[in-house]
Amino acid sequence: MLVLSIIAACFLPFETFLFSYAVLGPLHYLTELQWLNKKDFFVPKTKTLMFVILSTLITVLLFLNYYIFFIQKTEILVGVILSSFFALCFSFILLVNSNRARIFIVGFILLLGILYFVKPILIIILGLFLPTIIHVYVFTFFFMIVGYLKFPNRFALMGILMLISVPLLIYFFPLENLIKSNFSSQKIYNSTGFKIINDWLALIFGDNKEVNTVIIFKAQIFIAFAYTYHYLNWFSKTSVIGWAKTLELKKMILVLGIWILSIALYLYNYQTGLMVLFILSMIHVLAEFPLNVLSIKTIFQKLISK
Repeated sequence: MLVLSIIAACFLPFETFLFSYAVLGPLHYLTELQWLNKKDFFVPKTKTLMFVILSTLITVLLFLNYYIFFIQKTEILVGVILSSFFALCFSFILLVNSNRARIFIVGFILLLGILYFVKPILIIILGLFLPTIIHVYVFTFFFMIVGYLKFPNRFALMGILMLISVPLLIYFFPLENLIKSNFSSQKIYNSTGFKIINDWLALIFGDNKEVNTVIIFKAQIFIAFAYTYHYLNWFSKTSVIGWAKTLELKKMILVLGIWILSIALYLYNYQTGLMVLFILSMIHVLAEFPLNVLSIKTIFQKLISK
């Protein structure tokens, strides 16, 4: 899966991302949300409803920010993404039962507040990357480490090492010379609002205009790889975490129906499909957050115990 993802991303980075996001993405959201629901979203059962309500409200705020900033091209709600990010952090105070966890969250929020006044650009970058690159690459990396720590084997270790090596290969080798994407695919991608991720990566890693152009294409290869592998990795873990077993026949038909409709929307107009599916995408990102925290906690516990 990993090799297939990087090959497709190297040759057709724009098409690979557009296909993965429109076809694999919605099926991933629907099946994972169903599985997370069966697991009570990895929060205490008494807090599950509160978590769902908070996640939905934050998602609506993020949708408004996306629609007005990227579609309407105004900055009237540009601060919403920051407010919603802080709201997400604060919501976890209400969801956790441990005083130690509450103290950690409060300290984390205070740190973010200080950074906002000292270096606000860091908060903007974090708010942009958290539901995108961090979600599909970093958290996937954490899940793979948790899997290896629980069931050590050479194939799992090889997968982790390969995942780490991919961004290094993209950055240090001229893989952008392999790109065969056409202009129409790039134009569709630019209309989605995801181009801002490429621009920020180019700003962070590029030194001048010429290098930035190269970095933008390198960034696109990485983005296409990260999203494609994130989705394929989920589907390949059916037997490992057993998410398919939570799908009853009626729910499976419902999931397939929504999935087919979502693909039809993307085929009709990619930007329309993206806008309609935005809420589903963000709900799945937020719903997975407690699991991400649990994965990080598990890694630290396993490493400390050794």
